Amino acid sequence: MLLVVLAEVSAAYYLFGASFLFTLIHTADEVFAGPGSPFWDYYRAHFGRGLNDLIGTLLFVGLALTLWGLAVGGYLCGSELLLGGLIGARVGDAVISHFGLRLRFSGPNPGLSSAPLYVLESVAALWALPVSGLGFSLGAGAFAVFWLLSFLFPKELK
Repeated sequence: MLLVVLAEVSAAYYLFGASFLFTLIHTADEVFAGPGSPFWDYYRAHFGRGLNDLIGTLLFVGLALTLWGLAVGGYLCGSELLLGGLIGARVGDAVISHFGLRLRFSGPNPGLSSAPLYVLESVAALWALPVSGLGFSLGAGAFAVFWLLSFLFPKELK
């Protein structure tokens, strides 16, 4: 009986639960628990600029809230655009901010250990649900533009 009930629940609800948890885990990994955390100190070490702890924490909490909002809109409300934005942001964050920077810089990368969760969610969502290509491009593009500007205009390291 339980299996029948579980099978009747839309994949979107399961994915929403996973998404909520993955955002929480990844944010904690980048801000508090990951090797080399917080992420803004990692950024400062490689690009010569960064944020103080209060602003960095507020920024990453705001990012987590934004991702949760996209998850609500995409998974629970059925917006393909918002789901595309969420999945694009997940892929951009994992591939550029973590896997790509790990290839470029040695040493710890806060969030690297939890980035595969974002890839797992993205693959599952792309397989199970319709996702807007425009939304995906906007989500991934936000990370691509940020990192492109960071590499083009680094501050002189002393």
